[in-house]
Amino acid sequence: MNPSRQRGLTLLEVLVALSIFALAAGALLKIVGEHGRHAGQLELRYFAQLAAQNHLANLHLQPSWPATGKRTRKVELAGHRFTLTEQVEGTDNPDIRRVTARTTGDDGRLLSELQAFMGATP
Repeated sequence: MNPSRQRGLTLLEVLVALSIFALAAGALLKIVGEHGRHAGQLELRYFAQLAAQNHLANLHLQPSWPATGKRTRKVELAGHRFTLTEQVEGTDNPDIRRVTARTTGDDGRLLSELQAFMGATP
């Protein structure tokens, strides 16, 4: 080996290393972007479920149980708007009713569906 020869990387080696780094950085940015998008969807589903839980809790606090049938209303929670659909059905026991609360987003996609059973108040 010639001691006067300089040690270091050639231009080709530097370009190959930079292209590998660019590919890795691009993949990492894509993963981070997907994670952020999924986190937003999880937040939306969480608040949709919370809106349905709040609705069912309010029904339990009413002095009389809800009439059978289907009702729809708009709700807003934490800056998110949802369409909440309540469906009340009778069961085999005349003193118990099944209540289903569904929340959908602006696009009509189902985000949450909860069911509760309510007994007749004495």
